[in-house]
Amino acid sequence: MKISEKRLIIICVIVLNLLISAASFSLGFILNRSKKSYDFNNVVFIQKSENPKYTFLEPEISDYICALCDGLKLDSDLVVAHLLVENPEFNPEIIHKNDNGTVDLGLFQLNDKYLWTEFKDKYWFDNVELDPFNWKHNTYIALHLMADLHKEFKVQDDAIMAYNGGRGAVMNGIVKPVTKIYLREVKNNYVLLKSYGDKSL
Repeated sequence: MKISEKRLIIICVIVLNLLISAASFSLGFILNRSKKSYDFNNVVFIQKSENPKYTFLEPEISDYICALCDGLKLDSDLVVAHLLVENPEFNPEIIHKNDNGTVDLGLFQLNDKYLWTEFKDKYWFDNVELDPFNWKHNTYIALHLMADLHKEFKVQDDAIMAYNGGRGAVMNGIVKPVTKIYLREVKNNYVLLKSYGDKSL
């Protein structure tokens, strides 16, 4: 049984579209992996932005936070204000158990529920083993997350609460009292840091 010329053209067009789609997907996948496949040790911020306000932090941590903030267009005072609430002892190995069964890990207390899925998939490198207790790894992800939240929510208070309570809670207006307390403490720290100007704490 012969296939009509019209039907043959339709089949050819469908096959061609499928081939183009497959090629585009493969190319995008390759480009995406190559973009994320480089050595973490090469993620070096040569130009330091030391801030004398953060003398309570180890100089290496302070330099790294400031350098990342420069690249991400983040306010380093706000980032440090988060850190003072999340981990006032600046212990990179701390683990905090939450009431919902999840745990927060490391310097910026990244939540394990999202760390190995959403955060790792979006912010991490394919060829680097993520260690949440490595303060550089933890800081790198935390600050990229903060930058995204500020772009997404526009309103600073919402971005701060989303870091602590999650995007969904803020979007749906279901913010827990503990997150409201967190917001107040971060904002208090932020005002204090701003009030010091360039003076050392």
